[in-house]
Amino acid sequence: MIRFEREVYDKEIVKAMLDQMVIANVGMNDEEGFPYVVPLSFGYEMTDTELIIYTHFSKTGKKLDLLRKDPRVCVEFSIFNDFPDRKYKGHYHDYRSVIARGVTEIVDYKDNPQLWERGYNCLYTCNHREIKPLNERKVVPNMYIGVTRCSLQDVTAKSEFPLRTPEDVPFMNVYEQQEDERPFDISDIIADRKVRREQKEQGLK
Repeated sequence: MIRFEREVYDKEIVKAMLDQMVIANVGMNDEEGFPYVVPLSFGYEMTDTELIIYTHFSKTGKKLDLLRKDPRVCVEFSIFNDFPDRKYKGHYHDYRSVIARGVTEIVDYKDNPQLWERGYNCLYTCNHREIKPLNERKVVPNMYIGVTRCSLQDVTAKSEFPLRTPEDVPFMNVYEQQEDERPFDISDIIADRKVRREQKEQGLK
């Protein structure tokens, strides 16, 4: 990553970023050699070692065909805040982005009801809706749950404005701030990122 000082490592901050996002752009490998990208609603969980992304789709279609041939995916999440008429700290916009690579498992309710329901419930909570329990439905929805497991080593996150805590993640309303042309003081972030990058490079040797 060229702008290494913008990379976000803290898991709690990454989780706070994902909580702000509503769409996952899932990139799959097309049989013709082109990437195939589909925007999907999503849910997620994060452990100490992996990011688990839940999506859902019908039991027929191109996504299903491609994932059965090659379950490897790249998932992108992002949000953008534009303020072109009010420059703040040298910026005209702000963004948050998370990119993750992983492998998708296609889960049918009849084969693994516990995992299917876990993903189903996460899709509700991550879209800020109240869970509608399966036992309150007359039938189980006729769909698959996609469970994409991504090692945290294959997850990268970035932000235009500096983030030090999860509370920094929601976009700042620059129109409520005093005009300020001074750049952000990110000397502490740069020092931390340099150490992390050096440690990562040494770990690869």
